[in-house]
Amino acid sequence: MNVDLTKPKVPTQAPKWLGTYGKYLWPKLTAYLNKSNKIIRADEYLIQQYCSAYDIYRQAYEDLQKHGIQQKVYKTSLSPVDGSVVSRDFQGFKKNPAYNMMSDSLGRLNTIGKQLGLSPQARSKLMELAGPEEDKKSVAESMKEFFKS
Repeated sequence: MNVDLTKPKVPTQAPKWLGTYGKYLWPKLTAYLNKSNKIIRADEYLIQQYCSAYDIYRQAYEDLQKHGIQQKVYKTSLSPVDGSVVSRDFQGFKKNPAYNMMSDSLGRLNTIGKQLGLSPQARSKLMELAGPEEDKKSVAESMKEFFKS
């Protein structure tokens, strides 16, 4: 089967529906992945999920930077007569909900990243799964190197 190596395996143009940060990451990620012989067109949905999770991660991170990791909680008491504020009592702090969004997105990025071979451990496992021809060639080459020294 002849494969055109000049044609990208996954599109380098980001889907229009992706958010700003996802669109920014897409061409960088696809350029890297298109160089791999392990990626196929069917993996495009993983790249979409990865870029979408990255977009959510960045938005949540910005919210944390703007509003802090925790937020003050107040209990407001209203007048039964006219509905005006009688008192506003400090109750403590609550975790910014953006923290959970950031954490969830980071988990998704790690999971999908492993599937795409974006971590050292995942790349190592992908190398172990290489086809028999590649294994024989690399073993033969390594044996030549071993006996030359």
